[in-house]
Amino acid sequence: MSKVTQKPDGTPRITGIQAYDKSKEKVVDIPDDEVEEVQNSRRVYFAIKRNYSDAKDAKISARNFITGLLRFAIAEVESGLKQKPELDEQWKRIWESVGDKVTDAGLDANDAEDDRAAIAKFKKPYKQLSDAEKETLEEDLDDRFTLDAIAICLICRALDLWTPNFWRLDEVAAKIEEAFQDEAEKQKADPSRIVPLDLKAEKEKAKAEKRVPVGSEAN
Repeated sequence: MSKVTQKPDGTPRITGIQAYDKSKEKVVDIPDDEVEEVQNSRRVYFAIKRNYSDAKDAKISARNFITGLLRFAIAEVESGLKQKPELDEQWKRIWESVGDKVTDAGLDANDAEDDRAAIAKFKKPYKQLSDAEKETLEEDLDDRFTLDAIAICLICRALDLWTPNFWRLDEVAAKIEEAFQDEAEKQKADPSRIVPLDLKAEKEKAKAEKRVPVGSEAN
């Protein structure tokens, strides 16, 4: 059974987490260090969400905000790779190989959407359309939406590649949230219980933002 206790620094320690593991098709015990990593990612998520709220107040668009996040992620991952100069040629070689394939996959997806729209309206692929037909079809095409759909696919795959045991990330996050909710109920029954500082913050943020923590939200 999961349990929330307090570390010497006042932050919560969550132990006894069990979650469904898709790769093993059963409920498994989650190592405490993995629980700690997922909880840390939740804390980062909430920090970003607060910054996003501030960004909206400052009239910064969602697209600009996410571009900034992605730029930060690229810089940090690249910095980590450069910590091993002896492998410099390897990661650059992988970049050249995978980068081209990713670009080609994106172009193929975009072309497929153009063909779908062309065939639906003119019964022939996009490249066989006349200039006048292409101009007419532009009203039915939304290249920005197509690119955004491709981007979310790539971002999700990047999350999977970057995160250990990614297939059970949401399950573990949800179980952590359940542990916090159970602790909150216990505190209602016994106000003398020690409340971990992060749990206090979680409750304050949830009350202020009227939302549920990560693990209960969609990706």
